[in-house]
Amino acid sequence: MATEGLRRRGVHNEDVETTSERQENAPISSSPTSVAGEVMPSFWKSPLEYLFGSNPSPEIQANTLLSELKADYGDLCPEFEAVSFREATNRAKTSGKFLFVYLHSEVHDDVATFCRSTLCTDEMHAFFLEHDNMVLWAGSVLQPEGYGVSLTLGAASFPFISLLISTPRGLNVVDKIQGSLTKDQLTAQLSRSIQRNQHHILASRAQEQYRSEAQILREQQDREYQESLEADRLKAEEENRRRAEEERAEAEEAARLEAKRLAVAQLEAQKEQERQQRAQTINTKRASLVNGPTTRGKDTCLIRFQLHNGTRLERLFHATDTFQVVRDFVDVSLFDNELAIVNYELATNYPRKVWSPEEVTITLLDAGLVPQALLYVQDLDS
Repeated sequence: MATEGLRRRGVHNEDVETTSERQENAPISSSPTSVAGEVMPSFWKSPLEYLFGSNPSPEIQANTLLSELKADYGDLCPEFEAVSFREATNRAKTSGKFLFVYLHSEVHDDVATFCRSTLCTDEMHAFFLEHDNMVLWAGSVLQPEGYGVSLTLGAASFPFISLLISTPRGLNVVDKIQGSLTKDQLTAQLSRSIQRNQHHILASRAQEQYRSEAQILREQQDREYQESLEADRLKAEEENRRRAEEERAEAEEAARLEAKRLAVAQLEAQKEQERQQRAQTINTKRASLVNGPTTRGKDTCLIRFQLHNGTRLERLFHATDTFQVVRDFVDVSLFDNELAIVNYELATNYPRKVWSPEEVTITLLDAGLVPQALLYVQDLDS
């Protein structure tokens, strides 16, 4: 029968409102277990274990009952959800539908007749197809899940049917049908209850849609926030990578410049060392040329030198001086004139004669250059 303005009571995470058949607005008695199959209070555990033995999962219990009903009463048996009562209530809530609950008791005499003549008939099958705004769930009172729900809903006799809706404050029992009814009586009473409480379903759907849209909006905002964080992270990584690349390039450039500076410094140091060594060598050669002849005679030789840039040099040598003395003079002259000629050979134009840097022991007299000659200084490195 339909009930309105029913008192609330807490059951698991949902609140159930109902009336007893004897007194309007009377609260439901305490149940030994949650409607969703949570752990029962300790004082109920032992007798339930005595009654039911092992406790399979609610899904297995629901599926077992559905299979037994179809085996006993045919395929017209309603397609009850093979899930726990908690899951059935969640599905009804999220889809904005009524929750049709059938509690089955094999030990009651009227149950078999009710299932065969009312519940599992063409008329009820057509009714459930027409009223697709219901989630169907069944439980056996000989199983822990169904037994706990029967205590929660205050099932006093069987067969037992209850119609529930989800409100903002929890589950609300809008109709309870106890005892055997004909299929016409059952469909008529269910139709009246559905029609009378349709506005609650519409309100529940609107609220669920609002909640769903709000959740979608939150998820979208969270996703956009996470995408923003990810974009910032990637941007920071890119900036760090770019900065690291710049620092690496700067370090490489600094290292290259430092290596170049060290190479230049080393080269300059080497050149300076060579210059100092050459200056020292030139000074030694300059000192060796101090005692040369000052006037021409039969034992002297006047040699004029022609450089590649047109520079002319001349000096008076002893006829017995070797080409080493001649080269010493040329070396000193080149150094004084800042001419970077180090490797050179001496040659006459006609007849053509050439003296290499290694030929330093030949005297001017032996070379046939006495009393005078013109030697060309030819740079071997040019």
